[in-house]
Amino acid sequence: MSEFRKRWSFSFAIGLALGTVCLAYIWQWQSYAPRMGDVAPNSPYLTPWTVLSVAILSLSLAVISMPVRNSSPIQIIASKALSVAVVCFSTVFLLEYISGIRVPDLDLFFLPDATGHRVTLYSARPSAHSATTSLLFALALLFYDRDAVWRRRVFQVGTLAALVLPTFSALGYLVRFFAGTRQPGWLISGLSIPAIILYFTLGSGFLGLSHLPRQTQSAIPRPGKAFRRWV
Repeated sequence: MSEFRKRWSFSFAIGLALGTVCLAYIWQWQSYAPRMGDVAPNSPYLTPWTVLSVAILSLSLAVISMPVRNSSPIQIIASKALSVAVVCFSTVFLLEYISGIRVPDLDLFFLPDATGHRVTLYSARPSAHSATTSLLFALALLFYDRDAVWRRRVFQVGTLAALVLPTFSALGYLVRFFAGTRQPGWLISGLSIPAIILYFTLGSGFLGLSHLPRQTQSAIPRPGKAFRRWV
């Protein structure tokens, strides 16, 4: 398998596997939320909106990196549309944090469990760190273009920017684990450990996508060249 196929297969596999895992997790949220929302309401934990954002971005990555030699316009449009969806609701959540005004009914699907128990309102929403990270990933993917060098550079910078907050959060947990003390203020974690793992996995797929070579015009040899080889 060529280096081209290896990198392409890696991004596609990451996107498809991560998206499947996230979608499977969302259906378990209704039994998971009451325990986590009541036990640790003020600490970061894995919320369904965070998982849904990662799932949509993973599917967008899988669509844009499907194992075909030349991307079709439908692939590109579908991938960009999924990214726009993440941009929209991540922006809404960030505006909520900035303004202090909450949009009602965004969490109603996630809150009730099978017994009708309801957890704290807004507990399904992502943290500001998570919403910012998802927004940066989505914006990076909107700029992605295999054939435009400057757009690929913006995509790479955007992907690295999206990994900043997960990196700081991971360092905060490491400081707490090895030093046995609370992490410094600049390492305050706004992401749970599962969320950090999801974002790092997603970022690895994005970085694999950023190294794809440009598309070839055609993989089929010209008839003239094929004829000359046989004469």
